[in-house]
Amino acid sequence: MAVCIVSVIGILGGCDDRDDRAVPDNNVYSSSAEQMRVTSPDGEFDAVLVRDPYGPAAGGGVDSNVYIVRKGQPIHMKTAHPFFSADPMNCGKVVWKREHLLEIHYELAYIHEFRNLWSLSEIENVGSAGERDFEVEIQLVPASDSSALETDGAFRHLGGETITPGCYK
Repeated sequence: MAVCIVSVIGILGGCDDRDDRAVPDNNVYSSSAEQMRVTSPDGEFDAVLVRDPYGPAAGGGVDSNVYIVRKGQPIHMKTAHPFFSADPMNCGKVVWKREHLLEIHYELAYIHEFRNLWSLSEIENVGSAGERDFEVEIQLVPASDSSALETDGAFRHLGGETITPGCYK
């Protein structure tokens, strides 16, 4: 019986949702988790691409999430809502095209969450009638017209890498 209990505890301990090395205080993403932070043209907001490891080393993965926060502010994990999430994603990059338009560039991404609109009301009170609200449109920009699928319908693989060196220029 004791062996069974110890085995169950060991298995459940390996199924943690987050890699605590990426999130030391379990509330704010560490700066090492940030892959890219780009300030909006008006200087008010940052678009942040975050690398978020999850699960055990064997069988886990790495989400690439995108958030918008006030310039210089951290991303609070428990309250933040990514509008883009992919696993894996290769050569991810966020680009402000203008004040209300953000692009997410990538070579290959298996996108499992995407919204094309973000609102300031997601991170702060904008007034009872939304009088101080601010919205941003998000557009996806793949690097090429190549598909995430092979011609036989199988997923293209990234060779185990979610981030290719030299992608961020």
